Amino acid sequence: MPSLTSVYETFADELVSAYGKPLEVDNTVDEFLVSNAQKKGFFPSENKRRLYLDLLAISQGEPDLLIVTCSSLTPFISDFKKDFDFPILSIDEEMCRRAALAGGNIAVLATAPTTVKPTVERIEAELAAIGKDCSVTSFLDEEAMTLLKAGDGLGHDARIADIARKAVDADVLVLAQASMARAEHLVREITGKLVFSSPKTCIDKALELLF
Repeated sequence: MPSLTSVYETFADELVSAYGKPLEVDNTVDEFLVSNAQKKGFFPSENKRRLYLDLLAISQGEPDLLIVTCSSLTPFISDFKKDFDFPILSIDEEMCRRAALAGGNIAVLATAPTTVKPTVERIEAELAAIGKDCSVTSFLDEEAMTLLKAGDGLGHDARIADIARKAVDADVLVLAQASMARAEHLVREITGKLVFSSPKTCIDKALELLF
């Protein structure tokens, strides 16, 4: 069974559709940064320079907005923003901000280990910025990602629902991977809790910056 479509293949179309008028979108992929983070289980600080050079190369095209769509590559993005004269947005940035604003006990659900620490730390930073003291916990199910890559979307969604049920003390659920957004409605339906995912919240923020 073929693998399901990735956020890389769908995000641009979703952004253009939401924008509602002509929008030029260019995609850049650095396979090393993605695969190396997956191999090590985290985004190594020594790769920060390479990520910066990627952004520098992209800046030559004078974009109105740059969006980093891989959560595993976003921990250092905030360090770079001041070096460029256009806005840079990471895909999980707005999601984490909204989760922090919602407050209460927050649970991060993830299907890749490389995303857990950056997402938790980003939410904690957002909480600190607004002076809130909330609990942030995390739940990881790598098998869900394995199922998704194998083309079993329903199996993936069921696994996400299962880990959502484990977050019994949470008031807010955060779906760390953009690929998990497909299960957002299901998770909300079975838990009755506030659920945030990254693609939609990121697009909402992008539209604010583009208009």
